[in-house]
Amino acid sequence: MSVWGSGGGVLILGATADDKGAQLEFLIRQALETQGYVRVRGNVVRAGGNELDVTAERESPLLGGSVVTPLMCEAKAYADPVNMPSWQRFLGKLLIERSKAPSTIGMLVALNGVNGNVSGSYADLAENDASLFVFQGSDLEPAARGAGALAELADVLALTEEQFLRSPLQAEVAYHGGLHYWVVRWPGSEQYSVVDARGMMLPSQEVDRLRPALEATVSGELLGTDEARAEMQARHNSRLAAMGRLFGSGVRGSLSLTGKDAEVAEVLAAEPFCEVKAGIVRLKEPRDLDATAASRLIRSMFEDVVKVRRLGFMKDHGHDPYVLRLIELLPELQAGFTVKGEDLETLQAIAPQFPSVWMTLATQIEMITTHRAKQIAHAEDVESGALVGDAAEESDRHSFWEAIIRAVESDYSNERLRGFLYDYMEIAELQTTIEFVVKGKRGPLGKPVITQYRNAVRQFTDESWSEQPPEPIYILVRLLPSVEQPWDSEHSEPEFPLDGD
Repeated sequence: MSVWGSGGGVLILGATADDKGAQLEFLIRQALETQGYVRVRGNVVRAGGNELDVTAERESPLLGGSVVTPLMCEAKAYADPVNMPSWQRFLGKLLIERSKAPSTIGMLVALNGVNGNVSGSYADLAENDASLFVFQGSDLEPAARGAGALAELADVLALTEEQFLRSPLQAEVAYHGGLHYWVVRWPGSEQYSVVDARGMMLPSQEVDRLRPALEATVSGELLGTDEARAEMQARHNSRLAAMGRLFGSGVRGSLSLTGKDAEVAEVLAAEPFCEVKAGIVRLKEPRDLDATAASRLIRSMFEDVVKVRRLGFMKDHGHDPYVLRLIELLPELQAGFTVKGEDLETLQAIAPQFPSVWMTLATQIEMITTHRAKQIAHAEDVESGALVGDAAEESDRHSFWEAIIRAVESDYSNERLRGFLYDYMEIAELQTTIEFVVKGKRGPLGKPVITQYRNAVRQFTDESWSEQPPEPIYILVRLLPSVEQPWDSEHSEPEFPLDGD
């Protein structure tokens, strides 16, 4: 990601010249109030018709009383630098104000600066006038940042890249309606998007509200939230299709940096789980992935909505070694937690079948990692291995399997995904056994009650329909314990549609 400066100024957004001027005045009033000025007013008309954009007062305590210092400000949102006639009108207004209050501070805010003649005049006058100030648009951003209204540029660019799934070229601070925004420009096009002061994507209706002011102020094509999401989904679909080819079956596939897949290949080439040799992008061997790369491999696949049809690569099991590598790296990913014995064998059998399990393995499980990280940080002898006691280990084991079970059930309850799992991954049923005990203060109330239920997938058909739906429908049915096991039953041929089928 290229980190460019924000331009050092603030884009005052306005649908018309008058609107832009009003926005600048309001921003100045906000800034003055933030800095402790009182009785801040806009569009003040004095006796004799002396019109002032902004006035304010500063109260300074002095023993048992206070000293009041007036301030008058002219705000110029001109497209060009302020020239001498405008400067002289400002000085005339200041002279009138000082005839009534000699300590009045004079401030000119010129959004696009002043020309050379004005700059020279100001320099001469300021030598003997400590209460005369000229500020430019570039002075407005530090004021906003100092007031805590803006996130840091690097944080905004990183968050924007994460949300839009593309690297921004630069970002500029913008202002409208009392709020700060960032206008983000995209490389390789004239497109730009707008995000809030922290870098978060805006709701579509807010972008639409800002659209007239943006299009009148900012050059280029506005990429709104809906359009950006559509582009993101298209890029993500291309990425998943490319990942499917890289996983391959048996011998893993490749992408060329110069072919039809050049754009997505270039993006994947920058990822830590890929390698590039002679212009060809391939996945690294699973054994060559460290915890960061293995986690990123999985997380990058789920940065946006994943269409089930894009998971077709799973049926060839080319992804299995990478999921198993995640399991090997669990101690690094989960702050030292490990899975052993029969639990390990079960996890290795289950994990490749369920995408949500991949994400669970690749993401820190807070119930496990939080207390372990604290213990590691305060341990005197990290190598002793005595960081977590037996009780905590057992608790972590339960937390881990609760997370895995939730992930499996989440995938299985997904109306679209369960059809794919049934047809291609051959996941036919989930069986759950519960031991129910009510415990009183003096002992259990009766014996434990053990119940069992079986949820199975069945393809739904109805002979009364005149036409079958365009795609098969898969439903969950509750089976009695006495129903034969799925391996003893007949199953239909796969019908769930996949891309490329």
